[in-house]
Amino acid sequence: MFVIVSRIVFWLAGAALALAVGLASATIVNQVKNPITAIALGVGPAGIAEGNLAFATFATRQKQDPKTLVSGKERALATKSYRSEPLSSAALGMLIASTTNPGDAATRQALLDVGGKLTRRSSLITSASIEAAALGGDEPTFFLWLSRAILTNESLRAAYIRAMAQATARPGAEAALAPVLGPDPTWADYYWRVVMTVPESVVNAAKLRVALARNPWKQTEIEDTDRFLATQLARFGHFGEARDFAVGMGQKLPTSANLVVNSDFDATPLIAPIDWQLNSEGNLGALIDPKGKYLSISAISGARGYAARQLIRLEPGRYSVGWALRSGAAISDGTLTARLQCAEDADSTDGAATPLAVGAHRQTILLLGSTCRWFWLGVTVNVPDGDAGFDAQLDYISLTPASGAETASPRSRAAQEGADPAGKAPVSIPAP
Repeated sequence: MFVIVSRIVFWLAGAALALAVGLASATIVNQVKNPITAIALGVGPAGIAEGNLAFATFATRQKQDPKTLVSGKERALATKSYRSEPLSSAALGMLIASTTNPGDAATRQALLDVGGKLTRRSSLITSASIEAAALGGDEPTFFLWLSRAILTNESLRAAYIRAMAQATARPGAEAALAPVLGPDPTWADYYWRVVMTVPESVVNAAKLRVALARNPWKQTEIEDTDRFLATQLARFGHFGEARDFAVGMGQKLPTSANLVVNSDFDATPLIAPIDWQLNSEGNLGALIDPKGKYLSISAISGARGYAARQLIRLEPGRYSVGWALRSGAAISDGTLTARLQCAEDADSTDGAATPLAVGAHRQTILLLGSTCRWFWLGVTVNVPDGDAGFDAQLDYISLTPASGAETASPRSRAAQEGADPAGKAPVSIPAP
């Protein structure tokens, strides 16, 4: 009889233990996805579940009202959870979110410091840390937390990158962002594409990109985003900054009296529009052949606009335009022109133009009394409707102060003297 009773007791104890283990396991399983169930079971570690429940109810209300505050009940649950489970990021995040009084600033910062060491994946801790760094003007910490948020919260990645792009406009942002983008994180390309659409941020973005091209990051390869950044700087009127950016990325500027970059067309443009910006449309196209050292221009009936252009800073005065042009057929007067047009004001009348005739020539132009300082030097096309169009090769174009002597190359001197680059009289030369 005693043996039977002992077995029954043993079986009951085993069953009770199995039930307890099962309930505890259920508590553990449900404490994240279903914290209410975990708390209701009342067995095993429910501290994390209480923190998660507080966070879940707060997050639900926050979706409906982003300005909602942590309730007293949620704070009590979070406090209880944190006391029993100090590693609960949800509980700690709720405590941080509920500590909003100015008098509790020190406590909030202490909690943020603990949270930063505990986890980088809590949305509450991350958002609170970003906000605290922004309010405190701590640029390095602000951008560091933003970069962490981008890496750990895929659902909000686009929003965080947009925030980073907008914050790039803040003074000194380029220095704070360099250590963040220096390692070239996976999201860097998306950041560059976004920041270039923010007019207020493009200047600092250019400074940041130049910093990344230097030690210790050495990101020296010119990307399409770099060329677009230079274009955006010009588009938003930051002409001097566009030139500084291009030079910082390796663009060479003229060292002679000739003010035109890549005037011999002996290199593929590096960074437009400080170097040549080439047009390619259905009825007008231009390309540089660095081996042949010429700019090829093809235009058909009705083609209008620039074939190639670049930004140049000019003071008022007299200038000399020199060029050498080849074509297999005659080009109508006024069809191909070298034009200076004010870049600072599209409606400005400041500027000058001279027709480009076949052969090697030189022409003086005037910019007297001009209020503009940045100009587009453009090789422009205007083919009348019904005209056959043309194919031409521009071997050289120069722009020098009229009183200056140009010494850049034999080709430039030939253009100044009114002869073709081979030293012969101006003639129409068949295209190669």
